[in-house]
Amino acid sequence: MNFFRIFLISTLLLLPLNSHAKNGKGELKLSKEIMEYLMMYMYGAGNKKFSADKKRKNDPSIMAVSQDGKSAYYYYCPAEYRAYGCIDNNTVNKAERKCEKSSNGSPCFTFAKKRQIVWKNGGKKIKIKRSDLKDPYLVAKKIQDAGFYDGDIYSLPGINIETGYINDEKNIEKKTKVTKKNTDSLNTNSNNFIEELKQLNNLYKQGVLTKEEFTKAKNKILNNN
Repeated sequence: MNFFRIFLISTLLLLPLNSHAKNGKGELKLSKEIMEYLMMYMYGAGNKKFSADKKRKNDPSIMAVSQDGKSAYYYYCPAEYRAYGCIDNNTVNKAERKCEKSSNGSPCFTFAKKRQIVWKNGGKKIKIKRSDLKDPYLVAKKIQDAGFYDGDIYSLPGINIETGYINDEKNIEKKTKVTKKNTDSLNTNSNNFIEELKQLNNLYKQGVLTKEEFTKAKNKILNNN
């Protein structure tokens, strides 16, 4: 879909509300492609030419999604305009109309404002915090837990946290927190592994085990660690 790579800067003028614009409601299941698009939206992917201040990133502004979950369109707020705000009623309407141009007749409604998902599907309300962006898996899991995505998170492409764009070279991974308990367990397993090999080697040297028995037992230990 051509819209998938299209990103426009939202206007800054506050215009009167158009009655067409409204938040979506009801069951919604996003396709894999729209889920990827949503991830880019949450990370503010837009124009690759960022502000001179590299520490300031683009912000998501408005995202509209079709009722069948197969079409979407969003606007982002460039970092340099963040102080002025980028959400206005005209932009909300435009996002929905742009979405409907490629939705094959499925009506589009507002799905998210900034990082707050406003589509009401009966599940818990979801807001992606800035701190969540450090872990793309956590972002995707929040969206899945809210009932909007039934696919396998691990099959989604990774996200370049610096740019917000899809990284096709790897998939999303779940971060494992390193704790003292995990470290102690690792050390214990390593010590047991070494001790088992020593004992096995001694039995072989003493002639208790044949070479075939020794090799079979050693391979079993190696496969279990």
